[in-house]
Amino acid sequence: MKIKVLATIMLASLLAAACTSTPSAEATSAPIMEQEPTATEAVVEESMESKQDDTAMATEVSFSADIWPVLEQFALPAHGIEGEGGVFLESYEDVVKYVVPGDPEASELYKRLTGDGVPVMPPSGKLPDETIQLFYDWIAQGALDN
Repeated sequence: MKIKVLATIMLASLLAAACTSTPSAEATSAPIMEQEPTATEAVVEESMESKQDDTAMATEVSFSADIWPVLEQFALPAHGIEGEGGVFLESYEDVVKYVVPGDPEASELYKRLTGDGVPVMPPSGKLPDETIQLFYDWIAQGALDN
């Protein structure tokens, strides 16, 4: 997430610099199709490719491969058959009751993982940031049963 923000700021700075510079006589006389990409254009293109790579990585989050194993390890002991606090997380259908697909910040599951105004889960301690990011991405992608 931080990388995307930094890339956006860098891109905006480069575009602003490009807009304020004056083209050389050589650049204005050559047809557009024959011009070599400027350094700014190369950075913008690289930034766009990086953003596409980030999006591709985000689309790889899978409920069965990425989310379920974490829930199985950390949530099922308390929220399986026992259903502590009346919360059961034994299946995808149970889990999505605590998710607002497409909106991680509004999802109870994400709030519990981050401790956003509620006690953090699991009670043994906050999960690693990378794991929480997987949940964020999965929910942001629509919380699919994939």
